[in-house]
Amino acid sequence: MHDVLIIGSGFGGAMAALQLASSGANVTLLERGPWRDTLPLQDTGIENKAPLPQGWRFFSHALLRAHHPLLPAAGLSLHRHGLLELFAGKDIRVVCTSSVGGGSHAYGGLNARPLQADYWDDIADGLHSQLLEPHYQAAMALMGAVSPQDGYLPTAPAIVPPLMDSPFVDVDDHHKPAWAYLMPEKHGQGKQREWRGLQRREAVFEQEGPFGSPQGGKTTLDIACLLPAMEHGLKVQDNCEVLSIRQGRHGYIVSCRCRQTGKITEQSSARLILAAGTLNTVKLLLHSRAQGKLAGMPALGRGFAANADVMAWWPVNTAGANHPAHGIYQRLFRHRDDRQGPLMLQAGMAGLHALPLPAFIKKRMQQDLFIAAMGIDDASGVLSWQNGRLHMAYNKNQPIYQRIDEHLAKLAQLSGRRLFKGATPTTVHPVGGAIAGSSGKTAVVNGYGEVYGLPGLYIADGSALPAATGSPPSMTIAAWARHVAEGISRRG
Repeated sequence: MHDVLIIGSGFGGAMAALQLASSGANVTLLERGPWRDTLPLQDTGIENKAPLPQGWRFFSHALLRAHHPLLPAAGLSLHRHGLLELFAGKDIRVVCTSSVGGGSHAYGGLNARPLQADYWDDIADGLHSQLLEPHYQAAMALMGAVSPQDGYLPTAPAIVPPLMDSPFVDVDDHHKPAWAYLMPEKHGQGKQREWRGLQRREAVFEQEGPFGSPQGGKTTLDIACLLPAMEHGLKVQDNCEVLSIRQGRHGYIVSCRCRQTGKITEQSSARLILAAGTLNTVKLLLHSRAQGKLAGMPALGRGFAANADVMAWWPVNTAGANHPAHGIYQRLFRHRDDRQGPLMLQAGMAGLHALPLPAFIKKRMQQDLFIAAMGIDDASGVLSWQNGRLHMAYNKNQPIYQRIDEHLAKLAQLSGRRLFKGATPTTVHPVGGAIAGSSGKTAVVNGYGEVYGLPGLYIADGSALPAATGSPPSMTIAAWARHVAEGISRRG
């Protein structure tokens, strides 16, 4: 029996694993995805690394599985080493990841706190924002997150703000994110150098994006957290997909399938931490409860939020607008009347080099921009288990989306160029569904991340977040996971 068993290696699982392993606990981590073949891992002795979906491998390794009401209940499996998993519902689409290191391979590298400084206040007994602040600082330090040095990002065409008579302003210092990249010592050089005993190449932003960082320019959790945790005894079982969990006499029993051999085994642990990502953690709990293996959790599935993610294509068709030298993110701004968001991120096409596209298409895409918006939606979504599959109910007709539409229309008016977005929100920042709170009737976990009525079962990923952060939630998940792990270590 394991001392602590963790399911998932994203910002929740990896941070918890490092915190617990460093304290001397016997920790095993189960991850359904593979280790990824990147420069920093080449000399670590890790075998059976899978390639990232770069170049022509984009067609084979981009997608793991797709879920849609018209597809089989288990989803349509596309490649067992695929990086991305897609969930599609009537009014919401969600993109998840599958890798050792979780979402850090596909996220944008922006490390930020929630829009609201009191995000954690009055959520549950013993939980407040001041308590979590040291964990935010520690997580950002682990990721090597820094602010771009002065002069690093040159002014490019079509940047907003400023525009004449523009109502948009840069975010204040509190909301400015730090970047988890190995910034070039010399602009545009991208040389190889050592980082914490590993070899990485400085960020070449044309390669950094949602399809991974093959040269290690973006800091990912496998190198920042899991390798150091393995030095303290952490055991990582990759390509291990958890099927269900049940409560036993002395803890929890996990049923899992090896994705390489298909063999199904069981593992037990006195304490189990779920960190499989928002949708997959809630899906696992709902499925296990439907099978009668877990009981209780009346609030399970409630409080689902999409962080009001909106992505719009902005065809400015201006030479140099999306040049790799400008970095991925050129400006983070808001409307001057919206101090609490939504935030608007002007971005180039991240990871353009990874896509197997003709040169003339890439050249055209380098002349366009994207606007990524995010905000605080009402967290009224519900995740449920219906007919053997995860069902997502979400209301896209919320004021925050109307406000984003108004901002996009204003940008189009000021620039003279229309912006295009989809009718259905697509989020890469799902949170909630197993939220923290002060009562088992309205929440799933308490202020320490332990599930009400199921002692020894903890949740350390975005599903426990009590509301949308309105900013990239990775550091909030990481801070929460460190808080949960610290509590487990302290209570022994």
